[in-house]
Amino acid sequence: MSSYPRDEVERAFHEFLRRGAYGHDWVGWSEVFTDDALYTEHCLGHFVGSTGIREWIVAQMAMIPSMSFSIEWYDIVDDKVSLWIWNHLPDPSGGSEQYEFPNYTLLTYAGDGKWRKEEDVYDPATSESTVVSWFKAGGNQKTPDDRSLRPKMLSHPPLPRTAPTKELMQTVISSIVPTGAHVRECVVNGSRAAVVYDTTERTYGLVLHVDGDGKVVFKDEFTNSRENFEKKEVLR
Repeated sequence: MSSYPRDEVERAFHEFLRRGAYGHDWVGWSEVFTDDALYTEHCLGHFVGSTGIREWIVAQMAMIPSMSFSIEWYDIVDDKVSLWIWNHLPDPSGGSEQYEFPNYTLLTYAGDGKWRKEEDVYDPATSESTVVSWFKAGGNQKTPDDRSLRPKMLSHPPLPRTAPTKELMQTVISSIVPTGAHVRECVVNGSRAAVVYDTTERTYGLVLHVDGDGKVVFKDEFTNSRENFEKKEVLR
């Protein structure tokens, strides 16, 4: 249960987007994280505190300043914001070719307009091939951005018209998450569930659409297959 009103969390989320994904003010964006915030990026590493996050994101985005972002969907439940975000790169030739990939992000609100946690989970095979293809096509740091870009096709279909009870949704989730895995985060909003769970090797993300009868009508599961907890500690 959140101690923060939903409208406060939503206002903070839109400010988070305004500064970063939409405004590209990465220094200002880093300031919406607390001094002890933890940003876990399962492909690129983990970053601690507003200062650590700022140092990483400014350098990261300087390499690809023409990358823009759009949101496919988001859910706000208690102090969590669960979202599916697209990363876009414009056609270096000025044509209509698009270079894009999505990722799942989970934010945890800390109050006073700030965030204490961000976690990004996705399959790097798609992101890496997209960025490599863009550079091969002539993309570089001087390529003009296009913030109007939207995905050619959405990742996820419309939600079912009916939703299961919370108890039924939990039963469905338990039947899908592997035995022995630890469900660390679970955001349920009606017929959509977004789950982050850990196995002994790595972290997985899972998005489910479940109808009122408990039938899974859509499932999307993703992970960084190169992640290995035995070889490298991952803060979560």
